[in-house]
Formats: sequence, C-alpha cells, structure tokens
Amino acid sequence: MIVDIGEKMVRCHLNCGGINNNPEKGIIPRGLVLEKREGKCSCIVIGLNPGKCNATEREFYLENGINFDSILSYFDGHLKNLRYFTKTRDLITFLGFGGDILWTELVKCECLGQNGIIPVQTLRVCIDNYLRKEIDSFNTPTIFPLGNNAFDFCSLRFPNHFIVGLPHPTGSYGHFDRLKKKVESNTKKYADVISRKEDDAGNIKAIKLSDV
Repeated sequence: MIVDIGEKMVRCHLNCGGINNNPEKGIIPRGLVLEKREGKCSCIVIGLNPGKCNATEREFYLENGINFDSILSYFDGHLKNLRYFTKTRDLITFLGFGGDILWTELVKCECLGQNGIIPVQTLRVCIDNYLRKEIDSFNTPTIFPLGNNAFDFCSLRFPNHFIVGLPHPTGSYGHFDRLKKKVESNTKKYADVISRKEDDAGNIKAIKLSDV
C-alpha cells in the first residue's frame, strides 16, 4: 500500500500553493520511505516537508527516472545516514521503538522561495491526499512529529494515535540534543511516559516529550 501511495505521490499534479514541483528539473514530491528494521515496536516519523534538493539529487532523479523506486534508492544511498535521520533514529530506538520506521512529511513537496512558509490550504490538501492514507495503511499506534508545526497538525488531525512530539533534530537551538541527554540520564522516567498512551479519562494523548 505504501508503494502505491508513493507512486501516486511522485506523479502528483495538484499544483498546490507555496511549493515547488518541477519534474522536468528533477524537483519532485518525496520524503516517503518505509525503513525496515528487525526490532520491535514500529512507528511513524513525520516532518513538515522535504528540504530543498541539491543538484546531485535532482540529477539522480532525472537519470534514474521520476518514480518511487528512485526516491527509495536515493534515500538508501545518500540520505539514510544524514543527521536528520540518524539522530531521530537513535532517539526513538532508545525510547524502545526498534521496529520499522515510516519516514514521511505533512507536505511532500519542497517550499517555493526562501522563506519556507507553507500555506495552510496546501497542508490540508496534502495531508488528506497522502499522509492520512499512509497512516491508515501503516498499522502502528505511535507517531513522532518533528517540530512544533508537525506536532500541532498531527495532534489535531490524528486523535486516534499516540502523538509524541520531538524537537527538530537539526534545529539551530539544540533542543533535540538536550532532550536526548535527558532521556539517556533518566531512561526509566521517559520509558514510563511513553508507556502511558491514554489520559485518566481514557483518551489517547498528544504530548511534547521536551515538556515532560
């Protein structure tokens, strides 16, 4: 199912506002990858949207085809070990999520221009057309949104999932690194927090781990 969604995503022609989607130049919707792992407890990690692709990435897609296989190949060969992924992977594994990771984004296209602002309407359309279907098809209760915007949208849009907000792993203020040190120094406390997915009234929770 994820592959089917990915194939539709990479050929998306919705032409939403505030994004750049130009397949003729190798700029395509992306950011959806299912990373298979041998451990227990799978999860979903959700960012805001992909960063701007560089010339190497654009050329890769143009040479290897505008398709989902190209996105997966580029992830394995060039992105998998970047700080964004390694730091997030290390922390969620430490928290007890050693199983498969569905890496994805609220919006699948990179921003247009330099300010990085994504219109709310674009977020609404992309979440409904892609992210909602990804979450429905990937049967796991826990979502880790990265950054405040991703946390807010996931908390409101997916009330039946346990939402555990994390700081952006490559943010300039060091919030992610400070949280990681706290988790490492008090593992029992954070493991207990992660194990309690419902509030006292039985509602599934949305929490920011940095606020614990």
